[in-house]
Amino acid sequence: MQTSSVKEHQSFFGAVMHWWRNWRSSRTRVAELSNFTHEEMQHIARDVGVTTTELRVLAGKWPESADLLTRRMAVLGLDAAEVAHSQPSVSKDLERLCSLCASKRRCESDLATNPEGQAWQQYCPNHTTLTILRDERAKFSKDNGEQ
Repeated sequence: MQTSSVKEHQSFFGAVMHWWRNWRSSRTRVAELSNFTHEEMQHIARDVGVTTTELRVLAGKWPESADLLTRRMAVLGLDAAEVAHSQPSVSKDLERLCSLCASKRRCESDLATNPEGQAWQQYCPNHTTLTILRDERAKFSKDNGEQ
């Protein structure tokens, strides 16, 4: 019984430390952006393909803010690395929308409890693009005799 209590304590402590490191990291990234002039911020945002407001928001997000996208893509039979290589602008847009999404808890819950379910289609800002990518992949596989 005592071993279980120690493990729970270590797990909780580890989670708190992880949260703390991520929080400090995100605050540092936001602070670093304040060192840039407005013109420099516009240039960076344009290079990344976002607005300056989105750049500030993205800088404050957790490092894993688009991890749910990778998990959703895997459920759909899509390889995130392959999409990033073959369609980099699509991949960046998917990541941007996922990072800015307000439904992360629901998405995480759906992926954990019912990954094959359809509920995600109602709230995911990437639903249309992911569906198209999945359908394109299925057509390509069928046309090339893949299973």
